[in-house]
Amino acid sequence: MIVLTKLGRNIQLLMHSMLRNIMYACCLIAIACAHKAAPLFKDRMNPSLTNVSSLNNRHVLCIFSEPIDTLNLQSDFFTIAAGQDTLQILALYPSLSSSEIIAVTEPQTDTAYEFSGYVFDLNENQGFFKSSFTGTSSPDTIQPWIVQYSQGGKTGRFRLFFSEMMDTSYFTFFTAPNLTLSVTWENVRACRLEPDSALHPDTTYYLLITDGVRDISENITKSFVTSITPDTAYRPLLLEGTVMVNDTFAAYGIAVLRKHVAVGFALVESGTFTFEVRDSTHYMVDILTGPYTGSGTVAVGDENVITLEPQEKNLDNIIH
Repeated sequence: MIVLTKLGRNIQLLMHSMLRNIMYACCLIAIACAHKAAPLFKDRMNPSLTNVSSLNNRHVLCIFSEPIDTLNLQSDFFTIAAGQDTLQILALYPSLSSSEIIAVTEPQTDTAYEFSGYVFDLNENQGFFKSSFTGTSSPDTIQPWIVQYSQGGKTGRFRLFFSEMMDTSYFTFFTAPNLTLSVTWENVRACRLEPDSALHPDTTYYLLITDGVRDISENITKSFVTSITPDTAYRPLLLEGTVMVNDTFAAYGIAVLRKHVAVGFALVESGTFTFEVRDSTHYMVDILTGPYTGSGTVAVGDENVITLEPQEKNLDNIIH
C-alpha cells in the first residue's frame, strides 16, 4: 500500500510538471505571435527626396527615402522650373521600385532646374521637398521593351505593359489568323487590344509587332510575338526549326506559319524558331531576315531546316 501511495504521488507530481511545461510553452508561443502582430505605433515619418538627376532630355529620376503611393501620384504634385520658365511634366511612374520615380518631361536644356513638390507614402504621410538638378540636352536613345504581356490559354484579349511612356498615337501590328483589334491605352505605358468578336477556343491567335510601337522619343521597340487562346485546356505542341544563311545560323528574322493563310508568327533567334500548334500535320513556313528569305514545309518532330537565299519579300504580302 505504501508503494502504491508513493507511486500515485509521483504520477501526480509528473502530471503537474507536464502541465507547467505546457503552460510555459503556450506563453512562449503567445509572445512570439505578439511580435508578428501589427506594430503598436503607426508610421508617422514623412517621405523625403534623397536624390534627383536627369537621365536624358526626357527623363528625370527621383529617389525617395521610402516607397511612394504611386497609384495616386499626380503630375501636378511636382514642379520643375528654370527661372520663370516651367518645364512641363508629362507623366510620373515608378522605375525599379516604388521609391524610385521617373518624371517624363518635355525636352530639357543644359541648365539648372529647381525641383519641388510633395508625395505621399503608403501610410498617407505627406512629404514636401525642394531640390535642384542640372538638365541635359542629350537625347533619349534607350529602346523601350514590353515588360508584361498576355500569353497562353484562358485569355480572350491581348494586354501589353511597356517599360516607359509610349507614343499612344502610333501603333501598328499584324495578327494571325487575321483579327480586327481595337487598341485602348489604359495609361501611357499599358494598353489592351480587344477583338471585335469572341475568339474561338479551338484556335491560337498570334500578335506580331515589328517597327510598330515607339516611345515619345521615337525609339522603336524590338520585334515581339505572343499568342493567346480562350481554350481553358490548352495543351500546345511545339513546332521547332532551324534557319541557315550561307551555312551559318541566321541571327534574327521573322517566321510566318501558313496553312493557305497565315496562322502563326515566330521570331528567329540564334538560328531557331518555335511555334505553338495544335496538330502534327504539315505547314508551310516563310522566313524573312533582311535581304534574305526562304520557305519550306515543316511539321512537329521533323528536322525543319530552312535555307535562306538573297531575295527580299514584303511581310504584309506574305501575311495577307
